[in-house]
Amino acid sequence: MATTKKNGAANAAQETLESAAAAQKKTIEDAVQAGTEAFAKSYEQFYTTAREQMDKAQKSAMENMDQLSDASRENAEALVVSGNIFAKGFEIVGKEFAAYAEKTIEANMAAAQKLGAVKNPQEFMDLQTQLAKAAYDDFVAESAKLQDLSVKVSNEAAQPLNERLNKVVETFSKTIAA
Repeated sequence: MATTKKNGAANAAQETLESAAAAQKKTIEDAVQAGTEAFAKSYEQFYTTAREQMDKAQKSAMENMDQLSDASRENAEALVVSGNIFAKGFEIVGKEFAAYAEKTIEANMAAAQKLGAVKNPQEFMDLQTQLAKAAYDDFVAESAKLQDLSVKVSNEAAQPLNERLNKVVETFSKTIAA
């Protein structure tokens, strides 16, 4: 009967660890999604504003086709630079996530071994509480790190687009005013 209680407690601990790992994965995925959405919003804003400015400028810039050609090329270059920054940045985010997942799996395996070696229910409960707190604290820290990294990548990827947008607005404002 003691073995049944011990196995039941070990199963409960394993379920708790699996549940915590699933919650950790969800939060990390949400953080990565938030960074992706921030980048998409910046990109959409750039595209909308650039499109509006291009439409206005096109009417008065027909005689300045070279200038318009250069602007289009520079816009495309800014998009390529931004896309490269985004891809490299989220490659780093992906590696960080994979490293965290690996670390979590190793920690969960070690926790399961420790829980399997306990001698009494009180020791089991104490260890389970300690392990759950450590896993939660690590999860919160890693989630914050991944979220910060995702936002940083999104902001860095948006920078070339924002710079290009400012130049487009400045250039075509001068053209329209002329």
